[in-house]
Amino acid sequence: MIARRGQRHSQAVELLTDIGREVRTGVNLLSQLLGMPAADRRPLRDELIGLEGTAMDLHFNLMTHIRSVFLTPLPREDIYALSRLLNRTLEHVVAAGDLIIARESLTLPRQSSDQLETLGRQVDLTVDALARLDDFDHLEEYWIQIQRLTKQANRTHREWLTSSDSAFQPNIALQQAQIATAMLQAVESLRKVSTTAGSIIVRES
Repeated sequence: MIARRGQRHSQAVELLTDIGREVRTGVNLLSQLLGMPAADRRPLRDELIGLEGTAMDLHFNLMTHIRSVFLTPLPREDIYALSRLLNRTLEHVVAAGDLIIARESLTLPRQSSDQLETLGRQVDLTVDALARLDDFDHLEEYWIQIQRLTKQANRTHREWLTSSDSAFQPNIALQQAQIATAMLQAVESLRKVSTTAGSIIVRES
């Protein structure tokens, strides 16, 4: 059974928000990686990888919780979808960081910072939305903003790839493309989070 509006702030919402904060921490680590010398990056790898374990533990706690309570703030399948997509987003963030750490000699272009800024804005909007699942007007605005940011991220992705076409040897261009793709996959995962929120608005309002 679904809790009535006004009763949506629950442990499930808190756990979803906590997972979103783990994604934010991952983006912060990516920002640190981009801003430090390549030789100093490797110590952050364990911290980056550890985020996946923390987020998965939160996911398991969330699944246990929604199986054990009668009322949930959203349909259980929506809660599961949001949690799964947040964890998938973090997987892509970690993958991007892992690739950056592994390519010590790789110099990333300006588009990498631009893409990370867009991703960070998406994450902040998502964490705020997860904490306000009872506010459908806010969720609608969140959905709109995420769509716009995703379009912007796709443009940045194309610029990143085309900037490396003639500037690098083929193997270097491939390494750039792998990092760029991992970041874009994180962006697209957050768009799916917002799409799930959009379906909630349509069904529940």
